[in-house]
Amino acid sequence: MNVTTISTAKSVFQNMLKVALVALFLIVLNSCSNDDDNNSSTISPIAVNTMAPDFSLTSLDGTTAKLSDAKNKVVVLFFFGNDCPSCKAAAPKINSDLYVPYASNANYKIYGIDQWDGNAAKVQNFKTITGAEFPLLLMGSSVATSYKTTYDRLVVIDKAGKIMFSGTQGAASDVSAAKAKIEELLK
Repeated sequence: MNVTTISTAKSVFQNMLKVALVALFLIVLNSCSNDDDNNSSTISPIAVNTMAPDFSLTSLDGTTAKLSDAKNKVVVLFFFGNDCPSCKAAAPKINSDLYVPYASNANYKIYGIDQWDGNAAKVQNFKTITGAEFPLLLMGSSVATSYKTTYDRLVVIDKAGKIMFSGTQGAASDVSAAKAKIEELLK
């Protein structure tokens, strides 16, 4: 083989590798949204103004978190999948817009709930990658089912325990609407 043939073969291989990597990236990215599209068509979100179902889940730090322990507080639930790309992308914005501004408010609580039922190591990895400072709860698929929601969604509950916002699109797209509802409820 001459240098030109080797150079051409190398170039073709590099182009094929680039195409394969792009295809793999799109498959991974769409794995989250395709499941979500399937879930969206079969799940109608829980109705606003209905009582939020109570739950009891273990947090990443080993404590038990119950919705009933947050009586008289505005509560935000961020349902996530521990390895979902769109959830990982949304978490920093949720942290900066829905956790940090209210972290010192005694009338407010936010929980991330792993709807994919990952083990503690997977949820810790999610926390490390995203920088989420709010409590992350494990094994939350049954809670998502009771809330008639899926991963990458936000739910806002008022001080009386009623659902006042139930997101129907990716959490990053609903942060502004959820924040407006939080502001209204904390007045």
